[in-house]
Amino acid sequence: MRNNLIPAVALVVIGFTVPASAADIGYVQEPVSEIYTRAGPLPLQAAVDIANGIGLVSVSNTNKWGNEWQVEGYDIAGSYMEVDVDARTGAIVNVDR
Repeated sequence: MRNNLIPAVALVVIGFTVPASAADIGYVQEPVSEIYTRAGPLPLQAAVDIANGIGLVSVSNTNKWGNEWQVEGYDIAGSYMEVDVDARTGAIVNVDR
């Protein structure tokens, strides 16, 4: 009885992890290179998603200045990065590294 306990526990654990990993494989993020087309001002989260799409990994500060969102943070290498996104169209106005 004791010899079969470890393989039985392993099978139960595998049974729980396989559906979770299958769900991760099926996830596809939409591209953020398209111009934002929703009517009205661009929400902050959409501006952050656009900045993430060009390499911003960690957001440290956000600010709305006039007609643009300024999203500050760091890229994958840990370098400072600021992305200015037009608050009406979603177009990238400027990138400072």
